[in-house]
Amino acid sequence: MKKIVSVLIACFVSVAGYTQVSVSAKLDTNAMLIGDHVGITLKYTGPVKTQVMWPFLPDTILGSITVIGRGKVDTAFSADKKSMTLTQQLNFTCYDSGFYNIPPITFSYRNLPDTSLKTADGPVLLLAVHTMKVDTTQAIKGIKGPLSIPISFREMVPWILTGLALAAVIAIIIWYIRKRKKREPVFQLKPKVQLLPHEIALQEMEKLRVKKLWQQGKVKEFHSDLTEIIRVYIENYFQVPALEQTSAEIEESLINHIKCPKEALNKLDALLIRADMVKFAKGSPLPAENEKSLTEAIDFVYETTNSVRNEDLGMKN
Repeated sequence: MKKIVSVLIACFVSVAGYTQVSVSAKLDTNAMLIGDHVGITLKYTGPVKTQVMWPFLPDTILGSITVIGRGKVDTAFSADKKSMTLTQQLNFTCYDSGFYNIPPITFSYRNLPDTSLKTADGPVLLLAVHTMKVDTTQAIKGIKGPLSIPISFREMVPWILTGLALAAVIAIIIWYIRKRKKREPVFQLKPKVQLLPHEIALQEMEKLRVKKLWQQGKVKEFHSDLTEIIRVYIENYFQVPALEQTSAEIEESLINHIKCPKEALNKLDALLIRADMVKFAKGSPLPAENEKSLTEAIDFVYETTNSVRNEDLGMKN
């Protein structure tokens, strides 16, 4: 008795699962003009656990209907997630007039866990393909020639840009050939302005004055920078290795130098002694003495450079 009940339940479940499946195939229209397009919608609805073998239509049906487009198979689920609906859109065309009966499209599926293959057929589709009606009472007209469409600015932009680029390339080639014929450099860098030793020294001392080091209590740094500027000037202008010499050796090198007047050497001696006192003996010169060192350094540069001194005198006059 239990076995009979189990068999009846299984059969009921199988029949219930089978009855839950529905398939359809529907044309957008049953009549079309020759060469026109018509769509067909394939639909399958069944339990979620159903395994569906989706039907594949050949490219040509009935020898005259041609499949020209295949959409993807879309899946939609019911609100309770127990059933699903699969749909696919296909497009046909036909170039022969007549009436066509498209045979039923077969859907194959399995109601898992039952592995037996079941099928369901869609309806027969009727399609009428008509030709264009011709009014024979009207006069026959010639075929119209191709229409001329004006060119838009957007279509002209690529040609304009290409023309400008080509003109630029030609201009560069002509410019390059002329440069080569004249034996001129193609690219000529602007020469860097070379300052004279006294110009460099005066610029650096102006920067030092603007820093106001000794006013900030940096007296040693002020005198070290000032003597550094003077030593570089002496080395570049007098060709004396002042950066490697002591203050006494610098004075000895310049004592008989033709470009170094005695008054300038005395000012150099005074500012070097004052700087050595600050750097090596921890001296603390008065503010006026710091200003005097800078003034003596400037005077030393002017007095040892005849061209600068003469220009300065001319401006004063």
